[in-house]
Amino acid sequence: MKKKILAVVVALAAFVGLFASQPVQKQSIQAAKTTKTAKKTTKKAKAKQISVTYTLKDTTKANNKQTLAKKTFKVKKGTTVFTVLKKAWKVNYTKSSYGVFITKIKGLGDEKKKLYWTYTVDGKMSKVAADKQKLTKNKSKVVFTLKQY
Repeated sequence: MKKKILAVVVALAAFVGLFASQPVQKQSIQAAKTTKTAKKTTKKAKAKQISVTYTLKDTTKANNKQTLAKKTFKVKKGTTVFTVLKKAWKVNYTKSSYGVFITKIKGLGDEKKKLYWTYTVDGKMSKVAADKQKLTKNKSKVVFTLKQY
């Protein structure tokens, strides 16, 4: 009789132990899924980051096309040229229905002397204002040039 009771108790303990461990296993599986999801999200966030190099040039100087400054940034894909420019240097500008018109960068520029800033992205003159031009390509090169007109 004692052996039967002992066998029932052992079987009951094993049965309870088996079901008690199930939620722990589910939690471990869920934690693993959460970790994988977090890794995928981090990879996507990194994939949306692009590297962009900004250069400021002054063609009004005697030695022509003097490089004033150069900085490289990691930015979110789709960020505007103007957003990054404002983070990099002090910028004076006016707004119009076409977008921003940059009057000075780093204190350089003079409307009275007809010194104006233009910019290119990857060697191509943009057809829109800097606040409308989005950065989409990794390792793009944005060059702002001070010219006299």
